[in-house]
Amino acid sequence: MSEVPYGKYELLRKIAAGGMAEIFLARQWGEGGFFRDVVIKRLFSNLAEHESALRMFQYEARLLAHLNHPNIPQVTDLGFAEGTWYMAMEYVQGWTVTDVWRAGARRGQMMPLPVTLGLVMQVCEALQHAHTARDRAGRWLRIVHRDVTPHNVMVSPDGVGKLMDFGVAKTDARMETEAGAVKGTFSYMSPEQVRGKRVDRRADVFSMGVILYELTTGTRLFRGNDMQVMQAVVETDAPRPSLRMPDYPADLEEIVLACLRRDREARIQSAADLALHLEHFAMRHGMLVGPRAIAHYVWELFPAERLPEEELALVQAPSEQAAAQPAPQPEEDWSVPLGGDLTEEEGFTWSEPGIEDAESLPSVPPDAFDAVDLDELLPPDAIELPLESDTLPPEPFAGFDDETSVSDERPVVLLDAKKKSVAPGEDDAGYLAELERRLSEKGSDEG
Repeated sequence: MSEVPYGKYELLRKIAAGGMAEIFLARQWGEGGFFRDVVIKRLFSNLAEHESALRMFQYEARLLAHLNHPNIPQVTDLGFAEGTWYMAMEYVQGWTVTDVWRAGARRGQMMPLPVTLGLVMQVCEALQHAHTARDRAGRWLRIVHRDVTPHNVMVSPDGVGKLMDFGVAKTDARMETEAGAVKGTFSYMSPEQVRGKRVDRRADVFSMGVILYELTTGTRLFRGNDMQVMQAVVETDAPRPSLRMPDYPADLEEIVLACLRRDREARIQSAADLALHLEHFAMRHGMLVGPRAIAHYVWELFPAERLPEEELALVQAPSEQAAAQPAPQPEEDWSVPLGGDLTEEEGFTWSEPGIEDAESLPSVPPDAFDAVDLDELLPPDAIELPLESDTLPPEPFAGFDDETSVSDERPVVLLDAKKKSVAPGEDDAGYLAELERRLSEKGSDEG
């Protein structure tokens, strides 16, 4: 869709639509060329007169504005424009876990276990923040999301998971007006939620167990029509994952089944406990489950980049004349770190490390090379260079190997190392006074 003005925003394109609202990518403009992309969630106009729907929509905005966590999108505005209610939210560029799963399935591969564990752990952190939130008076909100599904978890290109859609969240700050109402997605509901009973944070733990089961086995846990799914959730224990995958890790299986126990008293009791169990599992098996591992996987699946918007660029593109000129060549006398004089003729080349390589470069103080094993500093795929003595640069900071040290809090002043001669037995007080005077003058000049 073309840009459509909407209050103080500009709607760029429609992203999705649900039962109560439609979602747009929008742009907020400010003074001095300021702008930022946001998501506008707009309540359908026919529901504006529906008191229950409007109250639920407004309360979702108030609730999200109260939460402040890196794995929960932030709400920045709630308002009324063009005859409709809307909320403005943080724009999370990325894909849902469902999208990521399907993209991998089209390539004939399951989501890697470290990626699955990393995403589940991030969602657990978001849930723990919501479960333990208090209002401004210090009272427990007791938030229960009630709709934790793969479709409601976004994954950014940086590997950060975001828990979305608190529209049906239960909280002590909002009394339920529909007794026995069932809200959520049947395939991910806990047994007590399906029965319409009062739920607590352990209902969300059950939902996380279903997600973990499905992503690690590659199969749906509860299948069939709504009635069949509800009956299976309430009356049937989840089958062991190893029945569907013979090589399923036994210790992970125990964690998954502990989330899926129908008796919530026997279930893992909090999202924080679940995250801790998964972290210990990953450590035992030597898995990297951080955002970098997730980002690497999603960029393999979705390598395309967004279309450039030259008119909104902060860095100006080079002119045609500048682009036609050859790139400037480096000067011939490039210096090598630590005072070396190696040249390309000797078999060495120097390249400036990029951002991608920055994290792999070791940071070692110059005076620590004698006590460091270089093999431990190099990455596994590093190229081994010859270490003959005639190719090494000079010893760094030669002559500064005495035990005295200079404080880092004041400048170092290099004086004439030759001490003035004094008669035997003469007191050095004059020399020390002169040294103190020169240090004081140097400090005052630089200050």
